Amino acid sequence: MSIHSIHIMIFLFLLSSFEAGAYTDSDCIKCHDRAGKGSALKMSADQFNSSIHGGETSCQECHTYVLDDAHQESVGSGAVGCNGCHDQKNRHGIRALDNRPKCFNCHTRHNIRSKDDPHATVHPDRLQQTCRACHPAESGAVGYLSWFISIQIASHPKQDFSQVYSRKNCMGCHQGTAAHGEPDPINELNCHVCHLTGEGKNKLWGVMHPDAQMETQPGVFAASVTYQQILVILVLGGFRRLVRYFSKPAKGKD
Repeated sequence: MSIHSIHIMIFLFLLSSFEAGAYTDSDCIKCHDRAGKGSALKMSADQFNSSIHGGETSCQECHTYVLDDAHQESVGSGAVGCNGCHDQKNRHGIRALDNRPKCFNCHTRHNIRSKDDPHATVHPDRLQQTCRACHPAESGAVGYLSWFISIQIASHPKQDFSQVYSRKNCMGCHQGTAAHGEPDPINELNCHVCHLTGEGKNKLWGVMHPDAQMETQPGVFAASVTYQQILVILVLGGFRRLVRYFSKPAKGKD
């Protein structure tokens, strides 16, 4: 037997040994399914099966560094690089390099669905809730001071009845810049035409997302405090007039 044949036999033996010890999806689910009692890192097999990856992608196609039991002791071995299959890179929040969101922060880890799916976290009806996790003030979760100054048109009709213009759809203005950090639009909404400049700055008078904080928006903070002082004066003045009115003696009585 030649040396070349021996090398081939050794290679085939090692390959078969690796395949015999490789994980299957059912092996992964036994430990990681929410109903299982294995790993503390849980996922829903049902959600994954109904996602866009379910039935199309195996666990190890995404978790490429999970090869054997050694992954249980290796921190970060289950990390996923979405760019292996998706050409679109994640440039979201690229200016905040120390605390940039990951793909799963918006799309979830295993329940990834098409943006047209009503159950998708990036569906227009659920987008505001998803964005609110990192941008509470911009997504409407503001305190009393910010709410008080926020006298705005929440949404308005246009001549094009095929589109829905609403502040709940963050991508109507921010488009690809807010999604993946790219300037190209990702849907047909064109709110950005009127509301944003080419540099992403506010084109209209005032602020679109008021946040009454002295550090970030001192003008909004000052206006909000001033308005509330005027409101307090008006309320106290009205209360004083009521007191004086009911304190007057009835006519004809001493």
